[in-house]
Formats: sequence, structure tokens, C-alpha cells
Amino acid sequence: MVRRNNLPDLAIALVLASGFFFLYAHFGLRLAQGIYFDYLNLAFDFDPPYFIDFLVGTLPSGVNYKHPLSMLFRPFASLFLVFGFEPKAAAALVMALFGGLTVALVYAFGCLASFGRLPAIAATLFFGASSTPVFTSIIVESYGWASFSIVLVWCVFMLGQRAKVAPVTAPLLAAVLVAGVTITNIMHAFVAELFSRLRTDSVKQAILRAVLFGCYAGLALVFVLAVLQPLELWEVFARPVQTAKEIYWLRTKGETTGLAELLLTFFGYSFFSPAFAKVVIGPDIFMSDFRTFSYALAESLFVVVWWVFAVAGAVLGLMHPQYRRVAMPLALIVVLNLLFHLDYQFRGSLYLYAAHLHFPIFALGMGAAPWVTGQNLRIRIGYVGILLMLAVAALAINLQRASDFVVMFDTLLFSADAAAIRR
Repeated sequence: MVRRNNLPDLAIALVLASGFFFLYAHFGLRLAQGIYFDYLNLAFDFDPPYFIDFLVGTLPSGVNYKHPLSMLFRPFASLFLVFGFEPKAAAALVMALFGGLTVALVYAFGCLASFGRLPAIAATLFFGASSTPVFTSIIVESYGWASFSIVLVWCVFMLGQRAKVAPVTAPLLAAVLVAGVTITNIMHAFVAELFSRLRTDSVKQAILRAVLFGCYAGLALVFVLAVLQPLELWEVFARPVQTAKEIYWLRTKGETTGLAELLLTFFGYSFFSPAFAKVVIGPDIFMSDFRTFSYALAESLFVVVWWVFAVAGAVLGLMHPQYRRVAMPLALIVVLNLLFHLDYQFRGSLYLYAAHLHFPIFALGMGAAPWVTGQNLRIRIGYVGILLMLAVAALAINLQRASDFVVMFDTLLFSADAAAIRR
């Protein structure tokens, strides 16, 4: 039952979700008019055609090892089809919908973390306007759903911090969803469960319970697949050697970039989009991506302001007696993802994975908010003012990049038979 004093926050969340849904839908529908969703690797090494199939096309045969539950989002596309939208437009609207819902969850996280209403609104505006949420909410791929499920995991974690007894069902459902969208993101649910257990258990007991939780989540995921894809799941277990080979072949190959490029992408380009870079991926074939620190002078100043703001916020968050309970696991998630992506990369495309770290980095950067709520009015106004400035700057920079992006693919500039972009 919803408490009456929570109604204003529910209304604010609804307004934020609706506003960003319509914003993302505007760009997504324009992108759907072109050919971007019909080919692979035209930008960011994303593969829209496969996820168009999950939403509005013929469902792929076999279990998708990386994104096993992507078909769960198909009913939302079917609803938009009923309303008369074309298939690609319906798929784009699903991404915009979950982009808006993610924004609402971010506001909920701010409320649960005691940001205060105005700082939570300002922080949510910055999140929704930042680069990764904008692009993952207009491109049909798994990353918009990944962002939604990751924020959900941490909202459930914050609810558990307020409960006298650690909840079981909600974390398990969130774990199944986050792993079902992208299997490696189970680390979010595992780390959240580990730190949740550390409130009352010893380190050894907490690790054991977190491992058991991971096993239960894995079994629950298998159960869901048994309901949705019984024959395909049977084939996975009936031919274990072939399954092991297929999973091994999913490993990325080729040269990898270094830590500096990872930090620039996940802490910089993920929030403020630089100018598009053209990356050669085949004979006379190039891909658009964010790979270089290519900003106008004023834009680069906002990036630096964000870095200073985020570092100060992370330090204050880790020092805050309440917020450190979520800041510490979030920091661990960031470190684990950075280590993982030092190895797991594909031909230098790092922005491809930005959604997996975007919220943890954002939430760490907001660590000063709970401290600010206890300060005088001048400090509170100054903090909200900085956040609003960052939000406006992110909106101006990222919407300009998005405006350029959605008209890049009205026609195909390469041969449709080129191996680099063909399904």
C-alpha cells in the first residue's frame, strides 16, 4: 500500500519518466525511419537487427547465452504494434519506455538514499540527460534494458537497507532480470547481496550466503527458460561439449585498449558525448563511435567540472555513515567492471559497454547529496545549482549529438553485402 506522504514522490517520478520517455521517443522514432536498425556495427558496434527480432521479428532459435531473457520485452512491442506503429518504430518505443522507467528508478534511488527531494530531482535530470541513457534509450539493443535492471537491483538493495530483515524475493527477482538481460551483470546482484548480508553476518557467512543466492538466481533463471524455451534449453544440456564450445566462441578477440581509454570512456564519454569518430571496420566500411576526447572548449570544461564533482561526491559518499553502505558495493562494482573490461573488449569499442557502469559511477558521484541535506540553505542551493548546470550542459551536448546521429543513417553508404555490417 502506498503511503500518503509518498504520493508527491510518485507523482514526480511519473513526470520525470513521462518527460524522458517522450524525449527519447522523439529521437528513437526518427532513427527508426532510416536503415540503422537493419544492419550490424554501423555505430558503437551495436547489433540492432538481433534485438529487432526479439521484439517484433521472428524469435531466434536456441538459447541466447549472453542475453537469455530478451524475449521478455516482446509484449511491450506487441502493445505498440496494436496501437498502429510500424515494427521498427514499436521497437524504438520499447527502448524509450524503459529509458523513462529507468529515470523513474533513479529518482526512487535518490529518495531511498536520502538525497532530499530537490537534489534527487536535479540528479535524476542529469542522469536522464547524460550520454549513455540517451543513446541506449533510442537504439534497439540490450543495453537500455541492462541499465533498467541494474538500477532496479540497487533500488532493491536500498529498500533492504531500510528493512529490519533482509528481503529474499525482491533481490532474487531483480537478480534473475539483470542476469537474463545480460548474463555478466549478475555481478551487480551478487555484490549487492554480499553487502546486504554483511550487515548482520560475518564475512565468511556473508560470502557463503551470497554464493547460495547466486546459485538460487541461476536455478530460477533456468526455470524461466524452461518455461519460455523448453526445447532449446534441453538442447543446451543434451550436448554439453557443443554448448561449451559455443560459449567459448563468444569471447571477444583482437587487440584491447588500456586503462586510460576505459576511464575516459566510462567516466567521460558516458556522460558527455564527444564528437563522433569514424572507425574503419572493413574495406571502405566505417563505424561511428565515441573514441577520442573531441569536445569544444566549453564542452570540455563541463566534463572537467563533472569529474571534480564526481570525485568529491565519491569521497564524501564513502565517508558518510549511511551512504557508505551503498557507496562501498558500488565502488567494488566499478572496480570489477574495469578489471573485466581490460580483457573483455571488441576492437576498441568501449562505449558499447558503458551502460554496465553508468549508474554505479553516477551513484558514486552523487555521494555528497546525503551530506548536503544536513547543511545550511546556501550549500543546498549551491549543490542543486551545480547539478542543474551539469544537467543543462549534458542536455545541450548530448541532444545535439543525438540529433546528428538519428539522421546519419537515412541511406546506407556502403554495400549491403559488406561482411562487416551484414547479419
